[in-house]
Amino acid sequence: MVSLNAITQKKLLASAILLALSTQAAANDTDKDKKDSKEMEEVAVVGQKISYANNTVDASMMEQQAPLTSVIGLMDTLPGISINEGDAFGGDDWSTTINMRGFAIDGSQQQLGMTVDGIPNGGSNYGGGAKANRYLDSENTLTVEVSQGTANLASASLDALGGTFNFISKMPELEEKTTIAYTNGDHNARRYFARHETGEIFDNTFAYISYSDTSTNRWVGDGNNGGMANQHIEMKFISEIGDINLTGRISYDDVEEDNYNSVSIEQFKQSPDWDQLTWNWTGVPHYDQMFAEGWSTLRENTLAYLKFDYTISNTSSFDVTPYFHKNKGRGDWIPPYLQAPVDANGNPTTEGGSSAYSYGFTDANGTPLTPNADCTASLSWPWASGPGLNPACYPADALPVMSYRHTHYEKERFGFTSNYMATFDNHDISAGIWLETAKRDESRDWHEVINASVYHHFDQTPYWVQYKNTFDTDTFKWYLQDSINFNDLTINVGVQQYLVDIEKTAHFDTAANAKVNSDSDVLFSLGGLYQLNDSTELFASYSENFSAISDNVLERDASTLTSIDPETADNIDFGVRYFGEKLDISATVYSIEFDNRITFLAPNSGNSGIDYGIGTNGSYINVGGIESQGIEVSAKYKISDSWELYSSFTNNQSEYTDTVESEGITKGDNVRDAVEDMFVLSANYFTGNLTFGASTKYTGERGVADSYVVTDINMAYHVDLADGPFQSFNVALVVGNVFDKQYLSSGTGSGTTFYIGAPRTATMTFQVDF
Repeated sequence: MVSLNAITQKKLLASAILLALSTQAAANDTDKDKKDSKEMEEVAVVGQKISYANNTVDASMMEQQAPLTSVIGLMDTLPGISINEGDAFGGDDWSTTINMRGFAIDGSQQQLGMTVDGIPNGGSNYGGGAKANRYLDSENTLTVEVSQGTANLASASLDALGGTFNFISKMPELEEKTTIAYTNGDHNARRYFARHETGEIFDNTFAYISYSDTSTNRWVGDGNNGGMANQHIEMKFISEIGDINLTGRISYDDVEEDNYNSVSIEQFKQSPDWDQLTWNWTGVPHYDQMFAEGWSTLRENTLAYLKFDYTISNTSSFDVTPYFHKNKGRGDWIPPYLQAPVDANGNPTTEGGSSAYSYGFTDANGTPLTPNADCTASLSWPWASGPGLNPACYPADALPVMSYRHTHYEKERFGFTSNYMATFDNHDISAGIWLETAKRDESRDWHEVINASVYHHFDQTPYWVQYKNTFDTDTFKWYLQDSINFNDLTINVGVQQYLVDIEKTAHFDTAANAKVNSDSDVLFSLGGLYQLNDSTELFASYSENFSAISDNVLERDASTLTSIDPETADNIDFGVRYFGEKLDISATVYSIEFDNRITFLAPNSGNSGIDYGIGTNGSYINVGGIESQGIEVSAKYKISDSWELYSSFTNNQSEYTDTVESEGITKGDNVRDAVEDMFVLSANYFTGNLTFGASTKYTGERGVADSYVVTDINMAYHVDLADGPFQSFNVALVVGNVFDKQYLSSGTGSGTTFYIGAPRTATMTFQVDF
């Protein structure tokens, strides 16, 4: 466990800062007049002007996505952002990647911060993390705030090297209402959604509760080709009690996803609609290791928070938000062999140790067999099997064997965020803290497939628990910012610091226990915003950003923790915003220097297929950095009351600053999977009850992957009903990739394999309100 002294010190520091804030708050309260709770909306706390690049998702961007689509996809038309998902609806976390300004969230990198209503998501990594789609349905999403490059100081995230995403849930409505919707679409897509707005439950208290049930098939193949099934519940309430505003929210998400596989350029050219996974069981383990239903992600996530927002005076406010998150899940693979685990003395074991050897065939008594000495034949797909996994090298009565490998993930997080905001003369002050304690358990066990000749049903009792580890992480962050107003000029000055302690407990091998301190320096930020006239503002900013060493690093026994430094980034933005009667424009030029990039080195890495038995081998190391420069532009033009155009353009140049032979990287190479050019053009039409939209996005080359253009269309018709039990009826059509473009979407970070983009996909949604 992390030392009690370390936790106590952080709690004392947190208490001291809170006491200082509350003392100042009390001083401001002396001139405060008492107000009726219903007048609280009139209290104005001056907000700080934003001196860095930022964008938000609007209603037309949401209408471009089907309701069952992941909320991650809502951001895809914003400048600087590339969202790629192997699944047509974002229903596969394994293949989901987000790239922005050369930074990425993918299977091995978490360099962008993510919060939900300001609550930290607990990391976006596959093993124990959870992106926003695990917490929020699209129907309950108000908007997404994106801070590109220069992170928002108040954001609570350990991954915010290159920017932050804050997904904001809708507030309850004032009137009682029930919404029921049904969506049907390609790939056996089906979704039921229901939300009930309570109206005013009692004085100044409103709430809603929603439920959704979603399922789809993988778009690749048919029959037993796998898919996604998800059940999701959300509840939220708001209440006013005197000068205190309460907001409470809880979400529960239970999902089973069968994954997509990445392919090489050659495989894509040969078969652009197949990801090399299969949907017919052959009884040959070397083939059946690619059976789609055996590549799975199972997750349950519960997130709850209760926010207390206290208006101290006309010029100051204070909030504190305690929260709780529980994550539980499993990742599956089906290796084409059984392991023979032994302890350190070479004796058979069922816990810990290592595999002495593996075998793919046995006789009728379960005795492992070796291939015929004179047989050298090898199966060539999906990679060379060698004689050991080739049935032709064994007697006709030999029995094939397989494993079902489970990696179990569990995480519990407790914490709170707190913020104080006040105005003194020409100073807008904000300060806050974030405190969190997290415990993550990870273990891996191997189960024997009962009869590999028939199907992948497995023995529920594992024959080997390979490892079991617990990771404890204590996080404390503080920040302080002053926004100084000089008429048309506003200067923002801020500092922040992260204090992070991580400890690993290895249950089978105490020699592998480890701990690491991942504290940041005091990080400085400076920004300025000049109001040129009523419609135009200029801004510039500099920010030092930080990403703590993650507990993933401690998973690997060979990592030398004393030689690993946290990742850091220096971000500079220069920009202009114009807000006219019909035209809004925002443009930003940026420069980023990213240092101490952490990467994983797998042992004996090669092209011989998946190493299912890698366990905790391998290591993480710092491998230099990345430099990025670019420009982002977005514009919205209102042609008439019925027509609106939106466009965004991104040019990004990201290069490695060091040669990394282990990764095949040479100094000056373009960063893998970072898109150089992106262009979006959208048109939206509104008239009477009808809305129509079309959006086209160009995504440029990413190394060896070609550029591509995808066009989506959406149409909806809304009718208000004056008589009868129903208030309104709405029908909506969304067609993604309408021209059925075949393309490679997200990469895996290797620069050689990519996930295949989804084909044309249509959905129809019927919704009634009553």
